[in-house]
Amino acid sequence: MLDDLESIKLLIDEDLSPIVARYLCENFYIDAVAARDRNLLGASDYQILKCAFDENRILVTANVADFEKFARSYEVHAGIIFICDGDLLRNEQIDIVTQAVTAINEELKAGFNMVNRVFYIAQDGTKRFENLSSNLPKEEKI
Repeated sequence: MLDDLESIKLLIDEDLSPIVARYLCENFYIDAVAARDRNLLGASDYQILKCAFDENRILVTANVADFEKFARSYEVHAGIIFICDGDLLRNEQIDIVTQAVTAINEELKAGFNMVNRVFYIAQDGTKRFENLSSNLPKEEKI
C-alpha cells in the first residue's frame, strides 16, 4: 500500500510533534523534517511555506485558518496537508499523518502531484483534496 514513498518530502509544522517526522523517516523512509530541524520555531507562516516550497516539501500543519489564506494567495506552492483537528495526541498525529501520506501516495501513483493542492484530513475520517488553480475543480472528495 505504501510504496515509492521516497518521492514524498514533508515539512512538519511546529504545531505538530517533531516525533511525527522521525516516525515517518524511520518507519516509511519518507524524507520528513520538523520545522524545529530547519530552525523555524517561531518563524512566520510565510517563512515556513517558503521553506517548504524551496525544498519542494509538502507542508503538514494543523494551522488550517492561517495557511489556508497563504495557500490561496500563493502563486505556486508544493502542497499542504491540513490536519483539521488541532488537539491531537502524539500517537493520533502519527496516525492521521500516516493516513494522509497513504492518500497522497495513491494520488502520486495515479499520476497526480500536490503542486498547488491541499489535502484536508480529520480524525473522523473526512478527507478531501482541493485544487487552488482557478481552471481546475475546487474539491475532490475521497
